[in-house]
Amino acid sequence: MSDLLSHMSSPEFAQLAPEIAFIPVGATEQHGPNLGMGVDYRVAEEIARKASSQCNRPSVVLPAIPFGLSDHHLAFPGTVSISFDAFRRVCVEVALSLTAHGIKRLIFVNGHMGNMNALSVIVTELKYSHGVIAATAFWMNQAKDQVELNRKTERWGHACEIECSVALSLTPELVKEDALEAGDLVEDYLPFTDNYKPFAVAIPLSFAERTRNGVFGDATQASLGAGNAIAKVAIDRLVEFADSF
Repeated sequence: MSDLLSHMSSPEFAQLAPEIAFIPVGATEQHGPNLGMGVDYRVAEEIARKASSQCNRPSVVLPAIPFGLSDHHLAFPGTVSISFDAFRRVCVEVALSLTAHGIKRLIFVNGHMGNMNALSVIVTELKYSHGVIAATAFWMNQAKDQVELNRKTERWGHACEIECSVALSLTPELVKEDALEAGDLVEDYLPFTDNYKPFAVAIPLSFAERTRNGVFGDATQASLGAGNAIAKVAIDRLVEFADSF
């Protein structure tokens, strides 16, 4: 039986009686010329599917939530962004639907850095307002040590050598291998507003204020080997967490 909710019949879901739901979330936003705009939710979806297939407890994978908080990318064509209120409401109501069917543990598998703070608020609300136990996992955090081993630039993190490597591993159809570019970065920052430097203040900056082509890092240095290593560690750690959650 598939562990994809979209592939299951209702009786099959009842027979599986999943204990854990993996909920992929991401974004539909520009990644310069380097990646298709669905890469964030597609990577999250693939990580969730692979983690569920290795999990030792009955689990189900939800269809990915393809839109996230992407206002900072709207200056680039094609980006779709939704508000925090819309994102929060979808996540909370999906979670409550699942718990109504007896699922006790939920994991939001995130593929978009811009969702991180929102998801932290959402899982806190689920616990203290609804009594729902939920967690949020972001592959860049779960595989931080492997990211550090494989990054080639200081300002990586979006359509860069790391994200393109992971996409080569998990969603190769979204990598524009004949068009890969390094970031054309804007270096003119006010004091303490470069969040890659120590002692940074928190200030929202659009991607157009930070990079002219929508790219950080250097995607021309992406590799399948690096992507495989990063993805494996992120998935292995997610499985270890899910099995003990």
